[in-house]
Amino acid sequence: MQRVGVVLAALLLALASAPPVGAIEPPSIDPAALPPDQTGPDSPTEQRRICSAPTVLPNFNFADKPWPNDYLQLAEAQEFATGAGVTVAVIDTGVNGSTRVPAEPGGDFVDQAGNGMSDCDSHGTLTASIIAGRRSPTDGFVGVAPDARVLSLRQTSEAFQPVGARQDPNDPNTTPTAGSLRSLSRAVVHAANLGAQVINISEAACYRITRPIDETGLGAAINYAVNVRNAVVVVAAGNTGQDCTQNPPPDPAIPADPRGWQQVQTVVSPAWYSPLVLTVGSINDNGQPSNFSMSGPWVGAAAPGANITALGYDGKPVNALQGQDGPVPIGGTSFSAAYVSGLAALIKQRFPALTPAQIMNRITATARHPGGGVDNYVGAGVIDPVAALTWEVPEGPAAIPYRVKQLPAPVYVPPPDRGPITGVVVIGAGLTLILGITALTRRALRRR
Repeated sequence: MQRVGVVLAALLLALASAPPVGAIEPPSIDPAALPPDQTGPDSPTEQRRICSAPTVLPNFNFADKPWPNDYLQLAEAQEFATGAGVTVAVIDTGVNGSTRVPAEPGGDFVDQAGNGMSDCDSHGTLTASIIAGRRSPTDGFVGVAPDARVLSLRQTSEAFQPVGARQDPNDPNTTPTAGSLRSLSRAVVHAANLGAQVINISEAACYRITRPIDETGLGAAINYAVNVRNAVVVVAAGNTGQDCTQNPPPDPAIPADPRGWQQVQTVVSPAWYSPLVLTVGSINDNGQPSNFSMSGPWVGAAAPGANITALGYDGKPVNALQGQDGPVPIGGTSFSAAYVSGLAALIKQRFPALTPAQIMNRITATARHPGGGVDNYVGAGVIDPVAALTWEVPEGPAAIPYRVKQLPAPVYVPPPDRGPITGVVVIGAGLTLILGITALTRRALRRR
């Protein structure tokens, strides 16, 4: 009886320490899956919606500095660097260039005839202006790295859809739009080959861990950009809503998993490719995490992402998007990522010999750490640009470790005599693969 009790206790202990069903691990990388350096959409697209434009909230005074500029002490940081000589690629909805956001064409993955310099959604223009918007004597706005060079790669747009795509009248949000993880993979490779030293990806695709998708191309592209082409890749943590269901916090009963990988329910891509990427969450103007900011063990840092001021198509300040019931303040982890990309450009100018790993290390080492040192909402903490540019920080490893996909050795299995059963298994596997690819092409990336 005592032996049974011991066995039962051991079994219960094993069950308690075992990862939950469906638990995930950090993604592995297959460098051989690198996609081609090729622009253009996955399939022909057409514009199906009118273009949107940012707007202004009533009675707002743009003569004052936006709150993130004061919170991050950008004026003081720009005494040490302005991003001069650094190229930042903005993979987004395109950029409508202006004298204050003088972006250059980097390629179009939405319209075969485009060059990346058309923004029908406003998102890419807003993002680029936060990274590198120029000053003006007429208002208080300035980007983080106003002298950086910006390359615009239009990779997604809610105004464009694949030709012939059907719209669900009951839920238009499910209608496929231009942009997928596949085209994002090609855009990352293209940006890296254009010489981008910083790549900003303010997009996110969310999916449940019970419905995994094939991301091998994206992982290979990110690894190529970082470890072969020496680019810092900064990505948004993602916003809650639609497919992005908030992840639960880490379980304190599992000390071996302090960041809570075993608790993850929603994967956010490319955010979960940390530490190859620096994933950025959002804070409000009170310094607290934004309630819309997706959490996860991959979040590395945080920056302002609520009540944002940026520059519109004409280079003038804007702070709202047009909603169904009127103007809505600009916000999202997209813009948090933009602040960090700008900081990466400042660091690259001031410390040109640093590798991507060392630049990211400097950002996280000098961040304003939360209680406990790190958490899943703000990572290592809110960025501190002045500290990142002035503190003495150990450089850290030059390369970024990552998990290489291990291919199992082939095992010979004698073919069974039951031919029809073998046929069903092979056909079933083929159908699964086809469905997986179809789901990937239809799962549109969302601007975050």
